[in-house]
Amino acid sequence: MTTRPANEQTGGEDGFTLIEALVSLALGALVITLTLTSVQMAGSALKAMNDRMAGAEALARTGAILAQDTLHALRWRDASGKELFQGTADQATFVQSARPTAQWQGASLVQLSIERAGKDDISLYRREAPLDDNGPGQWLAPVLLRHASDVVGLRYLDAQGRWHSNWSGAGLPRALAIALAPEGPIPALVAEFPNLIERDCALNRPDRCSLSPEALR
Repeated sequence: MTTRPANEQTGGEDGFTLIEALVSLALGALVITLTLTSVQMAGSALKAMNDRMAGAEALARTGAILAQDTLHALRWRDASGKELFQGTADQATFVQSARPTAQWQGASLVQLSIERAGKDDISLYRREAPLDDNGPGQWLAPVLLRHASDVVGLRYLDAQGRWHSNWSGAGLPRALAIALAPEGPIPALVAEFPNLIERDCALNRPDRCSLSPEALR
């Protein structure tokens, strides 16, 4: 009688060989790596999209504030008869009728200013103060409108449609704008000054207003 070895297998192989096990582990690690990479890419894309949306919302808020300021602007002359408006690349100062949310009635002196702490550390602020015939009162605490590296400066539009970084013309410019990088022929945020009326008309002083009551309606 022939004796069969104890370790001889009578059927197919059971289990995995060492090489098959290593290949399985390698494939599993590859799948996990690809999955993690996809998750990270999706998270980065979502974060970038959220950052862009937040940036667009902040820019829209700044544009809305700028538009409201120019919409309520007033012609205001100082004691010497000079119209009150100052405009440089980093600061604009003008007068507007006080908003309903202001702590006073009458007129406000508004100032937009750009502060540069570094190349990538630029802030745009807005502040206001009450204004009457005696001059401006105490300034309120400045409000941060934008903090980003893309703020280039303030721009002013003249009657011929040319933009300037400084305003030295008589009266007010046609529009006030905030230029953002990269700066093109037209600034990013533009707010037009309407046909302004004299302060006495806006402040309900009919005895000193040259316009008829019908024109103010």
